Amino acid sequence: MVTMDKSMIRKDTLKKRDHQSMAERAERSALIWQRLFSVESVKRSTEILLYSSFGSEVETSRIFHTAKEMGKKIYYPKVENDFLSFYRVEGLNELNVGYKGIQEPYMPKAAAKGTFLSDSVIIVPGSAFSREGYRVGYGKGFYDRYLAAHPELNRIGLCYDVQLLWQCPHDEYDVKMDRIVTEFEELYFQREE
Repeated sequence: MVTMDKSMIRKDTLKKRDHQSMAERAERSALIWQRLFSVESVKRSTEILLYSSFGSEVETSRIFHTAKEMGKKIYYPKVENDFLSFYRVEGLNELNVGYKGIQEPYMPKAAAKGTFLSDSVIIVPGSAFSREGYRVGYGKGFYDRYLAAHPELNRIGLCYDVQLLWQCPHDEYDVKMDRIVTEFEELYFQREE
């Protein structure tokens, strides 16, 4: 069996993700949105840390609007000195082009560094995820560092089925997801003590 390294996996899965038409991505993002809001930890949460979708990622603006309607506080990441900081956002008009062209908060209301409740949920992007709960990010380690520093957060990875692999390489720095949600299924993983 030939195993691929993270850069090869990233290249392969992003190619598959990009190959989907805009209509396919919109339809699949809607299915993921429906599945996400049926997850008990999401329904119970008071705060959601959400990413701003970029390129062919699972679209997240609908997640923002639904969470807002449910009365949840929503936070978006901003890259600051090679680290992520999450800031509360009341409306998507509070985002502006930031790191690598990704929308980030530009009028931060309240830095939320380490102040989240135990029922808070973080929605995590990635280039690939495994059926073991691991993810392959985009190569900078932003989310792995943030997740390691905030073990209290409920970690949910979002991806299309084409990004879901049986296995992917991981090391001690890679943080396992609690759940992965695709358009077809929801996977749950027990945390190791």
